[in-house]
Amino acid sequence: MSEQESNLDYQYGLSEIAVQIPAPDGVTRTVPGLAHEASPGLAVTMLPFGVFQVTHVNTGRKLCNNYQRAASALLAMSQWALIAHIRGASWADLGPAGAADLVTELSSEAVPFDGCTTISKGVTRKMTVGEWFQHQRIPIFDEFPWEEVDPFELAITNLEKIEVPA
Repeated sequence: MSEQESNLDYQYGLSEIAVQIPAPDGVTRTVPGLAHEASPGLAVTMLPFGVFQVTHVNTGRKLCNNYQRAASALLAMSQWALIAHIRGASWADLGPAGAADLVTELSSEAVPFDGCTTISKGVTRKMTVGEWFQHQRIPIFDEFPWEEVDPFELAITNLEKIEVPA
């Protein structure tokens, strides 16, 4: 492999990392993950084949439902990163209990990104973190390739909101 082929840093702050994922059969598998410098501790992975998810790197556990496209999973990853950023936290520093505590602590706050609204008592408002979290756990495929806005562009816009230490 040439030096150029071994460089795994991509544009937009993205890079490839190896992620350990415990599989249902009890075997831990090492899979490639797409990470971003503004969301340490999170990666977009594909296990099983053809299904993308946001994975917590420390535990190898998926954080939300499965996606048909990597760009949609990247958008969800950017949203998870922004939620941690509310409290100045990093998913890289959180284990399972810390991650659950963070979501619980922030559950009544409005999500820090656009595009996630709900209607309550006839009024449209941003979802709370708790409402968004429940929505993320529902296994519904709701992706459409004819969307007006590319999920990849939305994800990069979200990730650019997070200041990365030099």
